[in-house]
Amino acid sequence: MPTNRINQKEDAFPSIPSNQPVLEDNEDEYRPLPHVWSGATLCEPWTLSGDKLKSVNSVEPLYPQAHEREPEENAEVQDNEGLTREAPASSSFVEPQENYIPYSSGKGPNMKSDLPGLYNDSAWPESAKDSGPGPAQNSKDEDQNEKPDDLNASTIPIFPSANTSLPPLTPSQSYLRSRPSFFRLAFLLITCATQLIVQAQLGMVMMPLHATAEWLGKDNNSGEMSWMAASYGLTVGMFLVMAGRLGDIYGPRLIWAVGCTFMIVCNIGSGFATSAIGFDIARAVAGIGSALALPNALAILGRTYPPGQTRNMVFSILGALAPAGFWIGGVIGGLFAQFAHIKWVWWFTAILIALFLGAGFYVLPPDSLCPSVSKPQFDTVGAILLSLTLGLFNFVWNQAPLVSWSAAYIPALLVVSLIFGGVFVWWERRVGKGALIPMEVLSKQSLLVYLSLWLGWMSYGTFLLYTTFFIYDIRGYTEPLTMAFQLTPLLPAGIIAALIVPFLIRHLPNHFIFLLSMFAFTVCNIIAATASTSTAEGQYWKSTFWSLVIGTFGPDMSFSTGQLIVSNSVSHEFQGIAAGVVSMITNYSIAIGLGLTGTLEYYIRGSEDTIDDRLRGYRASFWFATGLASIAGIVVALFVRMPKQTGGLKDVHAV
Repeated sequence: MPTNRINQKEDAFPSIPSNQPVLEDNEDEYRPLPHVWSGATLCEPWTLSGDKLKSVNSVEPLYPQAHEREPEENAEVQDNEGLTREAPASSSFVEPQENYIPYSSGKGPNMKSDLPGLYNDSAWPESAKDSGPGPAQNSKDEDQNEKPDDLNASTIPIFPSANTSLPPLTPSQSYLRSRPSFFRLAFLLITCATQLIVQAQLGMVMMPLHATAEWLGKDNNSGEMSWMAASYGLTVGMFLVMAGRLGDIYGPRLIWAVGCTFMIVCNIGSGFATSAIGFDIARAVAGIGSALALPNALAILGRTYPPGQTRNMVFSILGALAPAGFWIGGVIGGLFAQFAHIKWVWWFTAILIALFLGAGFYVLPPDSLCPSVSKPQFDTVGAILLSLTLGLFNFVWNQAPLVSWSAAYIPALLVVSLIFGGVFVWWERRVGKGALIPMEVLSKQSLLVYLSLWLGWMSYGTFLLYTTFFIYDIRGYTEPLTMAFQLTPLLPAGIIAALIVPFLIRHLPNHFIFLLSMFAFTVCNIIAATASTSTAEGQYWKSTFWSLVIGTFGPDMSFSTGQLIVSNSVSHEFQGIAAGVVSMITNYSIAIGLGLTGTLEYYIRGSEDTIDDRLRGYRASFWFATGLASIAGIVVALFVRMPKQTGGLKDVHAV
């Protein structure tokens, strides 16, 4: 019988498995059709008769529709009920060996002993039971799905075919499968350490900030110290979206390596700085390196781990490393400031990043494993306009506390930045889908999320900076390590928050979790604004401790749920860009918040520099941050909506 007749039947009835034995012309025994073997989690069982196949006169099909169309070509095989096969009456069958898996293609397991447990009457794994529908389930007639009573079920795996929903592994997803455990661990450490290093560099500035200001001759100048803390976060936020686009064009590993190189050079330069301006410039360029490295490390993780529980756990670890990195960076900075010199922390960081860079070339998958489906064009004009808009706008608000708004160039540059912003929006509309930030990611729901994140993270940046000022200036804890230990609650609270957020997302509506994050931002600033100035035992635990614990839940909950709400508000092709916009806002808004609060504190504190004047300025800053977070909470409560996530992804491929 010609094989084209069988192929026609398979086209007419797609639920028939594709890995069936067929009979070629001039053949007198069955041969197996190759099936897919990817090493993936087994999908479904296929039941066979427990009796050996002794002779073949014909086959009684599981799909009688196909069988009845050509009755003249089919006969019956009484010992093989439940199988769909065709054979001419003259054919013969060679009895398989005892340990041989029927219909094995030779590309996967060929012997029953290769798959222990499947042929010992053991239950199928859950991953097999939960997979997509098999041939029987796809049949329209439920009566055809019933298993004959006389079957003594013995199961063999059917691997993904055109009918199953399980996608094949991409080359990048297969990268870790054949690697030893230490290699997988090294891969995870290198990629996740990027998040830790990026956040640690912020902690190295903010926690020992007074030691840095004293080194550069700007001690007790809150305006200059605000610039030291803001310059790094400014450029991280400005270049995140652009860095993601560059990674899509040139490959994430290459752009990650370029970002690490930027950080190495600029950290060395930070250690050699002799003025506040030189230090600020070095930190700003280091922020560009962090912006290049971070999103592309995330892209490498996303390409390597397929959707499932493993991937979810990896990204939960990544989220927990953000607060951990900030605190660890502060402790390292405090150690160098107290026992050596603060400038050594930057040289130490440069050496550490160089080691990670060298290991990354060995561990990270080459970009050739996952080339872009279509190389996007980089929106150069949009990138320039966005940089001018964000850079000038931030410069105005962080420079105003130093020179006051009476300086003519401050309001002038503010107007210029707004003009550039308007031109940027016009240009992006004109470019369309190829824009740096397409208008499709600026839907009403997305804009509300962006606004809430902007206000909430501005309040949190203010809370962190002025908490360090309060501990140092008002309570008198001037030792850098003491400062780091005062901020220790950031570490465990941040890790707990990062790990608990996935659980909350599965059980609560995302907009409600988003509202809770704004509540956390509000409460931590209220506690800080009303904290006692006393250094008596117990005052720290009554106020500062709880403000740090509660406040840490704000960033973790808002970032995760904000990403989910935005991803539900835009089409699939723009979700990566929308996620980049969320990351850009959360980083950039901290820098803007420090500038706005610094301006407010400058005018409320007055020209005097007494402890009472400083305290008045610090409390005003906390209350201002409270107002920002409260507005964000009102916006979320009234306008942001999204249902809770149901179910969850299971691992479709084991890594």
